[in-house]
Amino acid sequence: MIRLPQQETRTLLAIHGWSGVLLGMLLYAVIVTGVASVFADEIADWSSPLPQRPAERFPANTGALLKGVADTVPAEFQEGMFAYPRAGGRLYAFFHRDEKDADGKPIIRGVQVDIDPLTGQTIHRVEGTGEEVEDRDYVNSLAHFFIEMHVRLHVPDPWGLLLTGALGLAMMVAAVTGFMIHRHLIKELFTLRRHKEKLLSMRDVHVVAGTWNLPFAFILAFTGSFYSFSSSIGIPVMAMIAFGGDQDKAIEAVVGNPPASDATPAAVGDIDAMLADAQRRAGAEVSFISMEHWGRADAHMSVFMEPAEGRLLGTSYTYNGTTGAWLSEKPTLGKVPSAGGSLSALMAPLHFGNFAGVLSKGVWFALGFAGAYVTFTGMLLWTQRRIDQRLWRGFGRAVAWVGYGLPLSLIAVGYAYFPLRSAGGDINGAMMNLFLALAAVIGVLAIVLNPPLLRRVLLASTGVALAGLPLLRWWSGGPSWTQALATGYDGVISIDLALLLSGSLCLWALRRKPAASTSPRGLRASGRAEATRA
Repeated sequence: MIRLPQQETRTLLAIHGWSGVLLGMLLYAVIVTGVASVFADEIADWSSPLPQRPAERFPANTGALLKGVADTVPAEFQEGMFAYPRAGGRLYAFFHRDEKDADGKPIIRGVQVDIDPLTGQTIHRVEGTGEEVEDRDYVNSLAHFFIEMHVRLHVPDPWGLLLTGALGLAMMVAAVTGFMIHRHLIKELFTLRRHKEKLLSMRDVHVVAGTWNLPFAFILAFTGSFYSFSSSIGIPVMAMIAFGGDQDKAIEAVVGNPPASDATPAAVGDIDAMLADAQRRAGAEVSFISMEHWGRADAHMSVFMEPAEGRLLGTSYTYNGTTGAWLSEKPTLGKVPSAGGSLSALMAPLHFGNFAGVLSKGVWFALGFAGAYVTFTGMLLWTQRRIDQRLWRGFGRAVAWVGYGLPLSLIAVGYAYFPLRSAGGDINGAMMNLFLALAAVIGVLAIVLNPPLLRRVLLASTGVALAGLPLLRWWSGGPSWTQALATGYDGVISIDLALLLSGSLCLWALRRKPAASTSPRGLRASGRAEATRA
């Protein structure tokens, strides 16, 4: 039991409510897209599989594939290279050089390719800056749309990162104040009372879900804010204070100094042997590789590893890029192992929930879904308690617009992606245009329809849209379930079934007619009870 004076409890309740209301709709968007992003890799495989799934993340011919691409890339773009497996098992490689834009901001420019490891065929090739390459990346577009919405709400840097960082802080405030106002914390883990009033029942479910979700919400908010602020504020501030504004020097201090420069041309070493050695040392799969100064005597390669079985964190190794000799084991952050580096590395598994494969992702998905529910119902409860005020009635319609309309708008982007993936076209632009257009239509419906009817219309539309995506994927050239099993893409069937089940649940939720609205007086009484319960 947490005992606080009544006035302090009321103050915390106000802070808890206003922190959720002021940024709640944007926070809801970040959480919902974060829930989808947990399975971003699986969504990429589902939406863009290859004819046959490669058996290994980095096949035994990786070195030959990368050298073959390098032979077609201008020497000016061979200053650096990084590669990793992505959608469907493709090998993504980007040969690039470092530049500065007109504002002095570091950027990269080069040639990006996607390779089918089994055939050696280049599937996709783009030349340009990192941003231009990303804009023309149609292979991973569907998963990337959700990730961009989650990371920066599709707002340009650094403002998008600053915004999501602020939302993370608001979520932490809501989590801490929610913990403080729950006087009977253990009891409220299991308390669901019967109410004639629907919104009073919703209040109990909100409290139960929020109470169970408090630790997870704090972890997610803290790690999310860390990622948003570390790149948008942390590195620039550190560079300004300690390195006279030179971000390159600041990054070198964090990740380590490069070897002495030697531009003498030299053949690249045996990449496959280096990868095999790294796997033997770590007892884990390779996650990501990079090479600086490709084709020069001072070339060096970094190999980043997945965590070994039973461990949360992976490691990385550096190799001489020409001889293939092992040089050192290196922590993720810093030049030598440190507590700060380990804590920084822990942010990734705690935020993404990928430390135990599909099992931990499933748990993070469920907890994230509960967080979205708590955010949405919290806004509903706050606005309904003030429904007799015109301003709050309007805000309540906005909450319904975002709460029910955002999932539908996000699902709809698949209806732009799949047809254009087959026919060709500006997939990224079409997805954004459809998302914004549908959001605008739903906004109009939120004005002209009463909230119960709006809920029914949007739930029905969401259910139909979810159930239709597997069919659209198949009709636009995706594999059937039989073909997916035969080619190693079992996850395609899993996601199809999840979409069909989710669509059915949306339609099933319409079986009951809308309940009568709770009176403002009853809801205000519920609010007073929240502050005085003991």
